Amino acid sequence: MRALSKLGRQLGRRWLAGVAAALTTASLSGCADFWDKVTSHDFEFKSLWTSDPPLVVLRDSEDGDKRAKAMRALEEPLTHGGTQQDQEFVLQILGTAAVKDRQPLCRLAAISSLGKFKDPRAVQYLKDAFYNASNFPDSAVAKDNTKTTPGAVPGPLSIYSTAGISLDMPNQIECQALVALGQTGNPLALDLLTRVVREPRGVGADEDRQQGMDVRLAAARALGNFHDARAADALVGVFKQEKDVALRDRLYESLEASTGKKLPPDPQKWDELVHGTPTTPPGTMPPALATGTPKTGISLTGGTAP
Repeated sequence: MRALSKLGRQLGRRWLAGVAAALTTASLSGCADFWDKVTSHDFEFKSLWTSDPPLVVLRDSEDGDKRAKAMRALEEPLTHGGTQQDQEFVLQILGTAAVKDRQPLCRLAAISSLGKFKDPRAVQYLKDAFYNASNFPDSAVAKDNTKTTPGAVPGPLSIYSTAGISLDMPNQIECQALVALGQTGNPLALDLLTRVVREPRGVGADEDRQQGMDVRLAAARALGNFHDARAADALVGVFKQEKDVALRDRLYESLEASTGKKLPPDPQKWDELVHGTPTTPPGTMPPALATGTPKTGISLTGGTAP
């Protein structure tokens, strides 16, 4: 009996040593990812040392968390030594998931990965994801049956209630798609981004107005990635008229990022920078804002920035 007890203590110490080693490894390689794994509902101790390739997970698993993580791990093949065939395959997987996946987390993960692609087709997938954000299989708006007074906000709502998709999930998908479009840096994204940032202030319930503001904030943020006359024109045009403090702050930050210039948060000064002084001929843009001008080292007033 004593021998068995001693053996049990030895095995226990070895197990704890293994845990300690894992914790030490986690502290060196990133605690957040480690604890995400440990706190997962289906965590297995062996999963600390083994991980299935993303494409295997996407082929074999129906677990939304695993599939979303796999989609985030997918990189653009052509920029990482892959073939054109690999490119077509991965782009199709991510594009389809971004637009049609039943699980919102998988859509968000696919959108996030597409934002890192240089392939221009990723832009169209991201636009489709934006426009399709509310379209889920068997979607329905489930309202409680209680009566509400006219103009009152309805009771608890859910989209695709059988899967627990919350009402604001389409809004999150729209915002993520706009941010990802900005990350691509592709001018093909500008038509949607400039249209969204210029949309008028939302009307209706507070929640509807806030969601409308959320997408405009995301579009304003995305436009900061473009050194392009269309981006600067949209940003300064809204900046001159907008009253919302949060959106004005975002527009100001994006104007600085887009133009590479530092000016006070004065709409008039930014308007003169982007469109020229009052003596500039009508319809003439400063040369440095012409489409395709490199972002780095360019002065909007001509010449090279210091």
